[in-house]
Parts: sequence; structure tokens; C-alpha cells
Amino acid sequence: MAILKLTSSGGGVQSIDTPSTSSNFTSTLPGTTGTLLNSASSLAAANLTGTVVDARISALTASKLTGALPAISGANLTGIVSGGLTQLADFATTSGTTVTSPTLNLSTYKFIILVCNGVGLDGDTGAEFRMTPNGGSAGKIAPGWGTSKKNYQMSIIDLSNGIGLGIGNIASDTAAIVGAAGGTALFRNSGLTTSTTSLAFSTASSPTFDTGSIKLYGLK
Repeated sequence: MAILKLTSSGGGVQSIDTPSTSSNFTSTLPGTTGTLLNSASSLAAANLTGTVVDARISALTASKLTGALPAISGANLTGIVSGGLTQLADFATTSGTTVTSPTLNLSTYKFIILVCNGVGLDGDTGAEFRMTPNGGSAGKIAPGWGTSKKNYQMSIIDLSNGIGLGIGNIASDTAAIVGAAGGTALFRNSGLTTSTTSLAFSTASSPTFDTGSIKLYGLK
């Protein structure tokens, strides 16, 4: 049988208050040497285990957060700047008389940016370069070109009204600036909206695409 022994190295008095009730209680002391904690004591972090309920967390400062955050919802985060440029598609223009983009989701974007990188044709044509939104009509976005030229173009289109501005260089690979064969195109009623799900590209005289690529970016 264990014996409870109270010792004191000073002359003070340690009082133990019992509950003011007629019920019986049992308190089990640990079988080890140590110091009992009180309301002013500190507990080492290594001795904390289990889950802390939300009600016990108050005024958590940024200095307490280090390392990688878990996968959490950002619905209630503040101070987050919205916007940014996102690449939506990158597809080749190396075959066919019409090239169609992969499926697009423009529902969260305000603008779309079109980049033509060396789009080439296998036949000479002066016919216009056209873009056709799904369910819409073809619209001119650049002049035509032939086998000795390629289309290097960038256009930005407002999805709220279909207005766009394109700057292109219909020239050879060695051309550094827009010359007589290049220029700008301001167009309206392009048919692009946030509901557009694909874009088709072609020329009026239907030569075959044989080189280059097109990238599409969304801007929020």
C-alpha cells in the first residue's frame, strides 16, 4: 500500500480544500516524480496531444502559422487580389482548312487574348483570316497571306461586348517589325462572350494550314 507523505522545506502552510458536498471523489496521483500544475503553469508543447476545439482558439496571429498550409477553402479569406492571366489553350495549326480550339470555359473571364505564332498556309491567298465562335458567324481578325508569309498576331477581345483589337505581322520569319504586309485590326461584334466554348479559325479561300500554333489566354 502506498503512503501519502507531505513534506515542507519552509515554514509555510499548504492547505488542501475538500469539496463542500456529501459525495465521494477519488483523485489519482501519477506514479512519477514531478510538479503539479496550477492556473499559472506552462505546459511544454511536446506534451500537448489530441484535437483543440474551435472554442479554445482565440486571436491566432500570423506568427503562429509556419510551413505549408493544408488544403482549405478560400471563401472567407480577405486581402486576396483577384485577377490574373491564365493560359486556356495551346493548339497546333499544322493541318486542315479549319482549326478549332479545345473546349473553353470563359465564364469567369473578362477578356480573352489570342496569340498566333507563325501560323502558315500551303497556298497563296489574299483572303481574310477569320475567327468563328461556336454558334456564331465568322469575323475577320487579320488580312490573308500565302506560302511565303506567316501570321504573327496578338489580339485582345472584351467578352462583355465582343470588341477586340489585334496587332499582327503578316511577314516572313526574319521580319522584326510590322511592315506593309502587317498592321492592326479593330473589330466589333466578334461574337465572343463568356458563354463561348470553342473558337474555329480559317481563311475565306480555305487553303490548308501547315505550320504554327495558336494560344488562348483568359484575363479576369
